[in-house]
This record gives sequence, structure tokens and C-alpha cells, in this order.
Amino acid sequence: MNKPYKVVAKAIIFHENQVLILRKSEEERSIKDTHGWDFPGGSLEPNELLMDGLVRELVEEVGLQVKVIAPAYVYDEIQEEKHLVIVKFACDQPEGDLVLSSEHEQFNWISLDRLHESEIPEWMKDEIRRAYRIYMEFRN
Repeated sequence: MNKPYKVVAKAIIFHENQVLILRKSEEERSIKDTHGWDFPGGSLEPNELLMDGLVRELVEEVGLQVKVIAPAYVYDEIQEEKHLVIVKFACDQPEGDLVLSSEHEQFNWISLDRLHESEIPEWMKDEIRRAYRIYMEFRN
């Protein structure tokens, strides 16, 4: 059976040797049975271009505009009801006032020097390290 595609665009945002991490609201964590840590971004609307969706989601979720440096991580997962494709971008130069949507209850700017001490999952730390290497290579 063919499953519909769902494309998600996420931003791994760097600023002054820190990276932005979000904590999903308790309601979001219980609905989706998730660990709760997140990068800002979300699902594309029908007929929406990838970069347009990323910009829209960032404004909706955190009220920020960013400079997109490069794609940092792409993966897909076939779920029961859909084929999920996630593209994560290395970003910097956040502008605006950081204001969380109701989907999230907390944000943290985690120092890259202290990333190893953070309570976020190891897979997120790995994605941040990968995105940072790409960020450092392509940011100029």
C-alpha cells in the first residue's frame, strides 16, 4: 500500500557558540509519546516549497528569522500512516524576539562547549555536531 509523504523542515540554529534546543509542551509529549526535545520547524503544507515551509514554521514556533547555511541532515522513516522525510538545516544569525508557540514550553541556548553535559538525547548531540561541522565549512 502506498503511504502519503510528509515532509518536515527543521532548523539547527547556531548563535555565539550556542545551539537552540526546544522542549515540547507536556501536552505535545503525551500526544506523541516522545522524549520531548526538539529543534524548531515542522511539516510543510500542501504545495509549499521546502524553504518557505521552514521560514513559516520558524516564525510560528519561535518567532525568529535565520540565515540558512546548508542542509545538515536528511533522513526518512516509514511509519504506520505515512512516509516521513525530515530535512534539518544548519542555520545562524537568528533575528527577532524568541517567543515560543503553545507546542513548546521551554527553550535553551546550549553552549557547544558543554553539549556533552546536556540532558538531550545522544542522537540530537550527534546531529548538532554534524550540523556544526557543515556550519563551520559553509557559513562564509
